[in-house]
Amino acid sequence: MRQQEVLVRFGELALRCDDLDHILEQASLLVRDALGSDLAKVMELQEDGETLLVRAGVGWPPGIVGQVRVKAERGSSEGFALRKGEPAVSPDIDAEERFTYPAFIRDTGVRALVNVIIIGGEGRPPYGILQVDSLRPREFSDTDISFLRSYANLLAAAVDRLRVAAEQEAAQQALRESEDHHRASVELNPQIPWTADANGRITGFSDRWLDLTGQTREEALRTSWRDSPHPEDRERLEGAWRNAVRSGQPFDMEARIRTASGDYRWLRARAAPRHGPQGTIVGWYGTLEDIEDRKRLENALHALNDALEQRVIERTEALEREQQQRAAAEEKLRQAQKMEAVGQLTGGIAHDFNNLLTAIIGSLSFMEKRRAQGRIGELDRYIAAAQSAAKRAAALTHRLLAFSRRQTLDPRPTDINQLVRGLEEMIRRTVGPEVEVEVALRAGLWTALVDRNQMENALLNLCINARDAMPDGGRLRIETAHAWVDPLMAEEWDLTAGAYVTLTVTDTGTGMPPEVVERAFDPFFTTKPLGKGTGLGLSMIYGFVRQSGGHVRIDSAPGQGTSAVLYLPRHSGAAAAAEAPPGATMAAAAAPGRTVLVVDDEPAIRSLVTEVLEDMGCSTLQAADGATGLNALRAAGQVELLVTDVGLPGGMNGRQVAEAARALRPGLKVLLITGYAESAVIGEVALEPGIELLTKPFVMDDLARRMRRMLAA
Repeated sequence: MRQQEVLVRFGELALRCDDLDHILEQASLLVRDALGSDLAKVMELQEDGETLLVRAGVGWPPGIVGQVRVKAERGSSEGFALRKGEPAVSPDIDAEERFTYPAFIRDTGVRALVNVIIIGGEGRPPYGILQVDSLRPREFSDTDISFLRSYANLLAAAVDRLRVAAEQEAAQQALRESEDHHRASVELNPQIPWTADANGRITGFSDRWLDLTGQTREEALRTSWRDSPHPEDRERLEGAWRNAVRSGQPFDMEARIRTASGDYRWLRARAAPRHGPQGTIVGWYGTLEDIEDRKRLENALHALNDALEQRVIERTEALEREQQQRAAAEEKLRQAQKMEAVGQLTGGIAHDFNNLLTAIIGSLSFMEKRRAQGRIGELDRYIAAAQSAAKRAAALTHRLLAFSRRQTLDPRPTDINQLVRGLEEMIRRTVGPEVEVEVALRAGLWTALVDRNQMENALLNLCINARDAMPDGGRLRIETAHAWVDPLMAEEWDLTAGAYVTLTVTDTGTGMPPEVVERAFDPFFTTKPLGKGTGLGLSMIYGFVRQSGGHVRIDSAPGQGTSAVLYLPRHSGAAAAAEAPPGATMAAAAAPGRTVLVVDDEPAIRSLVTEVLEDMGCSTLQAADGATGLNALRAAGQVELLVTDVGLPGGMNGRQVAEAARALRPGLKVLLITGYAESAVIGEVALEPGIELLTKPFVMDDLARRMRRMLAA
């Protein structure tokens, strides 16, 4: 009886109320009371046909109604009700093995529930599901299920009634808007509409035609309109209209029409045929457009164009003469700038190399003289001087290659924080006690992909420049951070947008004016006194960072200090282990009996490398090109290490030799040596495990140390 009463009450509500939310809320309340349950809700099916939104409900905690969405997946009680169209009854969900249930059902403490589908109108998908929930296990009787299905059908009818009403209202509103739009279009349209029958007889003019010509409607509908065109246009206009009527083609003509004041105005007359059901022409729709202003503008433009044509011809001739003169001047300027740049570069190189060559030649001369004199004990001093000058010449070569971005780099995953900590003590000693050094390292700093040795040189150079900018002392700050380069910055800096690691060196020194900042990266440009600087420090840093895929920015102003920021490409991975310091010895690793293959087209270098290996107790195989080296590798027994130059003759470079050798002997250690910028030739092979890179020129101790370590690995 209670359920029948609820059906009556809800039926009256469904017919009387036009508020869908109120209907759904009352539907949940009444159905809960009718079944004597704890909770009830209406879940609305969304457009994807699978998601259900808890649209209304009663008894639920906050955050459920209007917010929770459920997927009616296969295996769920909701999915069963939607797909089968039958009620899904669960007397005790803890003992239920047929269905799965959303998390919020169990979180609320629901133990029993029943789902009933709310059907849609004709040709529509279901509206959703009516669900009654109990906090205790319970049985739902056949009477309960029958009541729920009837109740859900009443709810479906109410929903469909409101849907139909909303659609009708929307259609009526659209019709009203269309009528208003048509009315406004006619009233606001500057064109004058007219109509004609199938034979071309005018059947209607708008009032604007009468206002324009001063004719009465009766005059316009007779043949008086033919008197309106200018005598020069009348025959052309009438003939074109007769041809359009006869052929059924659209009509489009321009003519001068006499107005009520007696003046003539240009109008454009257009018409299109109106076809009946059988495709025959039953009439014409036409418009008249006032084009007087356009015609005046066209006439004015014609006159202006005629005048401009001559001016354009004259100006073109003058521009051609100016361009020829400008091209000649620009060519002279480019040549002068080129010669200035070449002069500055060669002058700086010649100055530094002449000094270094003088030291080397002088030391060798004294060695020869002292040997002839039998003063052997003094040779060490001259040997040391020659070696020092040769190392400085090698460093100068590296700086030049760094500036031109053509040096051979050995990029490895590097922890910049660890690198700064390793150099911190050296930096403090280098800048002296007058300069306060601050180090601010970002915790959890990303790994950067750079050449560690070049990175150390760059940091030391920046700190030395900062020290020189603070002759009376000051503060030097070194900090690391993360940075994101957006697409606009990336385009401006010629970078790849994304994540970068930054290393910033800031001083409180004298600073630089804008014109000095602009030239700071030029080779051999320096503001230091003669003999105090080569002008290659910043250019080397710039070239190294740019070649590494990064960017350098300098912010400075006179009296405000200088801040140099290095943007280094982020590496997604762990940093490589730092190399052992030069002083570390690995002699024990070089056990006698190891076999090493040496490939180099330069006999002197091949001989030196072989001599170093023999001093280490190793056996050696030699080859002057890649093909010979690979043949020797195939014929040999055990070979532990391949040492090969990158630039080889015979059509096979060192990278290709390394790849072919490791294909023959998987895991073979390879040491690539190079004296120029074959980075493009080396490619990614130098980053593979077991392959390392050594740049010429190098001292034999460095070569021996590197080979010992690789043989011991």
